[in-house]
Amino acid sequence: MLRRSITTEQVGHAYLFLGPEGIGKRTTALAYAKALNCQDEDAHAQGDFCQHCRACHMIEMGHHPDVRLLTPETTGGKTVIPIDAIRTKAGENATHPLPLREDAQLKPMEGRMKVYILDPANRPGLQEDAGNALLLTLEEPPPHVVIILISSRPSAMLPTLVSRCQPVRFHLAPYAAVVQTLEEIGGLSPEQTAALAGMADGRIGWARAMACSPQLLTARQTLLSELDRLLPAGLPAALRLAETLHHLALSTTVLPVDEEEDDGKARMTSDRQVRRNLPELLDVLATWWRDMLVGELGQPDRRLNRDFAVLLDRHRARFSPAQLRFGLKTIMQTKRLIERNANIDLALECMCMMILFGG
Repeated sequence: MLRRSITTEQVGHAYLFLGPEGIGKRTTALAYAKALNCQDEDAHAQGDFCQHCRACHMIEMGHHPDVRLLTPETTGGKTVIPIDAIRTKAGENATHPLPLREDAQLKPMEGRMKVYILDPANRPGLQEDAGNALLLTLEEPPPHVVIILISSRPSAMLPTLVSRCQPVRFHLAPYAAVVQTLEEIGGLSPEQTAALAGMADGRIGWARAMACSPQLLTARQTLLSELDRLLPAGLPAALRLAETLHHLALSTTVLPVDEEEDDGKARMTSDRQVRRNLPELLDVLATWWRDMLVGELGQPDRRLNRDFAVLLDRHRARFSPAQLRFGLKTIMQTKRLIERNANIDLALECMCMMILFGG
């Protein structure tokens, strides 16, 4: 659809890329910016990009004067896309580079189109004041401007922004496609490939990022080995497991560097790092509970953590299928609570008590 918009010269002035996190929305937005501005006429005529011309290289490096990626910065204790990046306040001098609204009025310096990518375009990344400031440009867009809003939570966007954009929906990739991508990257064992593909849950961009960053695989090895050791320990295991999760989230950079706040704009506090890394570690924990469940249901060949098959077999019949389902549900609920700013230690301790002794 995006290629066709170029070949038919029907490029929209504003798009809204919707879909789960880690599925390739930003990657596609940058690829579209390359296709719009590629200097290879043959590639551009097909709605594609060559990846070899000056424009493609500059967009890849983040230096093209007509393509701008706006991401959250930490200002005043909040991590948001600042309103100063959208427009100049009355009575103040314009900053350099110019805010989006003023810059959009100027003709492209090198390319065919000016492309602005806002990620994320939902709250809290894009607050209401900045969104309202952007609205004026969306309502009266210059002909040489394309604005791409990216969101995994459209319900948290200003309805006025959503209504003025052409939606482009991204869908989860099949398991086999994720496995194929990981195999093409290389460097993983078949067991690690299966585990990452299962954890990705169709988020092919997430799987690619994790395959290129060994921190999660190392944290997974530590967490599952510790879980195997703790399960027979009874009540003390719950608090120890909570401590292990907290320690791993604090001491390990689970997410790859290129997914962190751009250029180190936000100082990573210990609470921020723990809250940022825990969801991925809880996904690892959930795969263990899932694998125990499929084992109890007589389908061990469907396990994700196949390299831990011997350890998983060691805990057969420790929990009933009903307890394991309850445990999975509890882990996912805790993940959502932590993402919504719940007290980390309390949430983890309650979760561990519930999954080991609840249900």
